Order: sequence, then C-alpha cells, then structure tokens
Amino acid sequence: MRLVNITAFKITLCYLAGILCSHFFEIGLNHIQIAGILISFLLLIAWFRARKMIFQDGVFGGLAFFSLFIFGAWVYQLHQPFNHKDHYINETFIAERNSFLLKIKSQLKPDLYNEKYTASILAIDEKDVRGDVLLLIPKDTLDFQLAVDDLIFFTTQFQELPTPKNPYQFDYAAYLNQLGIYHQLRINKDEILLKKKGKTTLKGMAFELRKHINTRLTDNGFSGNPLALINALLLGQRQELSQEVYSDFAAAGAVHILAVSGLHVGIIMLILQFVFKPLERLRSGKTIKICCVVICLWMFAVIAGLSPSVLRAVTMFSFLAYAMESNRETSTFNTLLASAFLLLTLNPNLLFHIGFQMSYLAVFAIIWINPMLQKHYHPKTIVDRKLWEIFTVSCSAQLGVSFLSIYYFNHFPGLFFVTNLVVLPFLGLILGFGILVILLATFKALPQFMIDGYTALLDGLVYFINWAASQKSFYFDGLTFTKLQVVLLYLIIITLILVLQKFSGRRVVYVLSAVICLQVVFIWNKRKAAHQEFVVFHKSRNSIFGIKNGNQLNLFSNLDAEQMNKETLIKNYKTKSKIKHNATKSVLETFRYKHKTIVVIDSLSVYPSVQDGVDLVILRNSPRVHLERMIDSLKPKRIIADGSNYTTYVNRWRETAQKRKLPFHHTGKEGAFVLD
Repeated sequence: MRLVNITAFKITLCYLAGILCSHFFEIGLNHIQIAGILISFLLLIAWFRARKMIFQDGVFGGLAFFSLFIFGAWVYQLHQPFNHKDHYINETFIAERNSFLLKIKSQLKPDLYNEKYTASILAIDEKDVRGDVLLLIPKDTLDFQLAVDDLIFFTTQFQELPTPKNPYQFDYAAYLNQLGIYHQLRINKDEILLKKKGKTTLKGMAFELRKHINTRLTDNGFSGNPLALINALLLGQRQELSQEVYSDFAAAGAVHILAVSGLHVGIIMLILQFVFKPLERLRSGKTIKICCVVICLWMFAVIAGLSPSVLRAVTMFSFLAYAMESNRETSTFNTLLASAFLLLTLNPNLLFHIGFQMSYLAVFAIIWINPMLQKHYHPKTIVDRKLWEIFTVSCSAQLGVSFLSIYYFNHFPGLFFVTNLVVLPFLGLILGFGILVILLATFKALPQFMIDGYTALLDGLVYFINWAASQKSFYFDGLTFTKLQVVLLYLIIITLILVLQKFSGRRVVYVLSAVICLQVVFIWNKRKAAHQEFVVFHKSRNSIFGIKNGNQLNLFSNLDAEQMNKETLIKNYKTKSKIKHNATKSVLETFRYKHKTIVVIDSLSVYPSVQDGVDLVILRNSPRVHLERMIDSLKPKRIIADGSNYTTYVNRWRETAQKRKLPFHHTGKEGAFVLD
C-alpha cells in the first residue's frame, strides 16, 4: 500500500496538522476565521482557473490541502470553552460561593475517600450556563447514591483540580481538561437542597439498564471477579474491578481486554456478521446485513454507557463493517481514515486521548502490516492457520502501539504474544457467551449449568492471567521514551516497512536518516539526564528528600528502604530520570549541595547556630519553632515546608514569611521543590 499516494491519507494528515498547530500555538479564533475566509476566496478562484486548464498544476491542490489545515485549526478552537460565551469559565463567579444546579452525566470509579461523578452545570445563581465539572461526595454517606440524569441543587464553591505534586506524576487535571472538565465541586449529602430525576437521556437509560442487569446477575449467583469481569468486558464498567486483577492483566499484556474498545467491538462485529450472514441470500442482502450489524453495534454502545472509548470504537467499526464487505485493502484503510476524520470533527480533543491514539494505531498496523506477515507462512491445517492469524494480528497490533504504550505506561509485557494466543480465541466465546448469559438473566431464564460454566470460564481467565503476570522475567518495567523518540521510532518502523515492500536507495536513505536522528536524540537526552538536582518530594505525613547526581540517587527519609521501593512517586522519578542506582538513608540535619547550605528542622525544633546564614530551611514533622527567631538566627534565603507538617502550622509560617518578605514553599500546595 503506497500511503503517500492515498488521497484520504493526505486529507486526514492536513486536518490533523491543523488541530495540532491550533493546540500547541495560541491562535485566536478570529484570526483563524479571517484566514478561512481568505483561503476560501482563493480556493474558489483556483477552482475556476483549474477548470480552464488542460494540464493541471499544483495550485488548486495546494490550496485545498491548506484549507483543510485551516479547517482543522478552526474546529479545534471552536470546541474550546473560552470561545463559548455561555460556558461558566467565561463568567466572573468562579472565586465566589454560589448555588449550583447540576445534572449527573456518569459515575466514575471512586477513590479511597470519595464517590466521584461527572456532571453538567445547568445554572449558577439562577443564570443559565453550561460546562462539566467533577463532583466529589465523601464515602461516609453510604446510604446516598446518585444516578445518571439526577438533578441536584446545592451551594458550594469551585475548587481547582488537583495538580501533580511530584516530578513526573500523572497529571489528572490535564486528563480531565481533555474531557472538558476544568473544576471540581466537593459537597456532603446534607448540603444537597434538592434532588430529583431529570429528563431521561440515552446515558440515563443505559445506566438503569446496567443496574437492572447487575441485579439479575447478582440474583443468579454472580459475584466477585466473575461479576466484575462481566461489567468490564460487556458493560464497559470497571469500577468493581480490584486493583490486583487489573495489575495482573497489565503485567500479562492483556489490559486492553478490560476496557470495551476496538478489540471487543471488532469481535462482536464478526459475531454479528456470522449471525446475519443468511441475509445475504435476500435481494440487497448485503446492504440489509450491514444495516443490521451497525444497528446492533450501536445498541451495544448504548448498553456499554456511550463512553468516549465505546463511541470511538463503534464509529470506527461501523465504517469498517462496510469496508470489509468490499474486500479491498485500500477501501478499508480509507474507511478507517474517514471514521477518524468524522470523530475528530465532532470532538478534536479526542486526538489527545490515549485510547484514541492506541486504537487507531493498532487497527492501522493490523491493516498495513498483518497482510505482509501472513505472506511469510501458509499453514495447511485449520488450527495452524488460526493460530498463525492470531499471532500475526497480535504482533502487528503490538508493533503499532508498543512505543506509545511505553511512553505512557513505562513497561512492556514480553509475554503479550503468549497471552493473546490463549486469550483471543476464547475472548469471542467469552463475549458471545456473556451476551447470551445477560439476555437470559434479564428475562429470568438462565439455567444453573450456564451460570456454573460461565463462572468457571471467567475464573479460568483470571487464573491464566495471574500465571502470566507472575512470570516476572518477561515483564520489562522502568522503560521510558520522550515524545521525540516515540515519533522517530515510528518513523523508523514506517520507512523500514516501505523498504521491505519495495527496495530503493532513496527509501534506505530515509531509514538511515531516521536512525541517525534517533541516535542524536538518545545522546542528547543522556547528557541532559546527567545533571544534578536536590528534590524535596511531597509525601503526606512523611518526609522524602533526594539528591540526584547523574544516574545515582540518594534518598533521605523516615521511611525504610522497603517502603521507599513501593512508593509510586519514587518509581516514577527513577524511571523518567533514568536512575540506575539509589540508596536510602535517614534524614540529615544539614545538607551541603552545590556550595549551598540546607538546614532541616524537625519536631525537636533544634537547629544549629550559623553566622553567615543558610540558603534553605526545611521544616518537617510540625516543629514548634518560633519562626521569627529562627529567621533572625539562620537568615535563610527560602523556607520549605514538606507534607509531614500540620496545615495550621504551615498557614501560620506562610503568614510570617510573607511579613518578612521571605520566599515560602509548601509542597502540599506548590508541589515538590526542585533545586538544580
């Protein structure tokens, strides 16, 4: 397949470039609209000119592709809330205490302390506005639960979304921003002044249907891991899945089957194509068959909650359902690009979602690479053929998503091909059998032997995944790539495949150029990682300091080495900073770092007498220190308070530091303190 000569590829590429340019550069909507009007006028002139020419030049084509670039930038800006006058962030009441009328959109997986929901704002202080927020309700209100489409009225104050407190920590606020959520609201049950059922939506109907299905499944004896897996694999809900099971699936290279996505929808599409195959005997049977398949796919999307991942997958495979009937490789590829173009027109922010990137990369790799792998071996028996197909599809998909997966998750499951060889043949059975179980349970017609058989099947899946995850020697953790490295690695793969398709000197030059660029980037990053820094990490109720010197890291903490190895914040820092060796020691009273003196004052409130002053004072374990007297004695240039201190103490110290015009840093508010 010659990608660069496919018109759909060029159209989508120009459109994507417009979205990316509008995302990374601050281009106002008015400027884009003016450019759009100008380019439309020029395009119209070029079209009239092209009609009269016998031999065409590239003017009209160039303007057409540039107009797609402008269109992508315009669509992206059009979806940003600051360009909508009725969005709440464009109002002036964010910093005040207000009355809110919300409608619940979805229920999220709770954390240790709160039930979590996404909700749409209908009104603030009786003023009609719009926008989504994250709603938190403490778990101590166990008798209280909100449902999708519930309307609630209360008074509270906007809160900022939690930002990362430590280097390389997952940015939950940025993730929610991509979903259109920019603030959170925290309320108790008693603060809700009004609660009633709002107008029913498709999501609300799906929520009630899933609730009914779960009730029926529970009545039939499903519980624990089998019930949680049914919810994850068939109903798109992972809230009940334990962290241990999820971690095992991730380590085994099978975490993708836990989220209803392209894999599940693709298998269900194949099942539906088999079920509706007899319709092909009718007049216009293929058209009827495609319509039935697409309708059933969208019914499944409704039941699975219409989440972004489900909508994305169903849209993509609705297009592919038609393309597969044509049995043409280019048709399938063009249809895949058309579905991406449609989804990104409806919501250009999807481009920055991990699920969107990985789904399309996996399907693209299967369409492009899998036929090449299939040619190298021609099995003679049906069993060999199916195993070879599963192996090549798994390798193609893994090749498509591996580098991106390492960039986001920093690990690579070496047993992915073994896991997929075992799991994928049974996944169709699990999904098909599961749909039948749900239907029979809903109508109270589920026999006991089916309950026992399906439970045993799901327990067997968990057992195998647990075994695969226990093979630690095949699980590669602590891997890391930068964005530029990921781009260059994919460029190497693409150019290398092009060389294998058709050998030419120019294509070899492309491969070697990409390899050289990657080597330069690796050398640059290695030199960049060799720098030194002193870090005061944020850890609630504990103290963790670190001195990094190249790939060496010395940690100072009141936690022991075993506890430190389990800390996610340290794992993330070591992975991203490429730390190869580290040691854990007790916290010192005084540090020397790059000719700077750092004094640590703990709960004993004892500090040395220094004539020339110190550069930093770190307060830990809530010392009862007279801050004014300490400042006069040590003459520090900056004061740091870590996460082990009481909030009331920190607030009092901040006031004193501000009065003395001394920089004050609290890791609980400003995040970890880093001194280069």
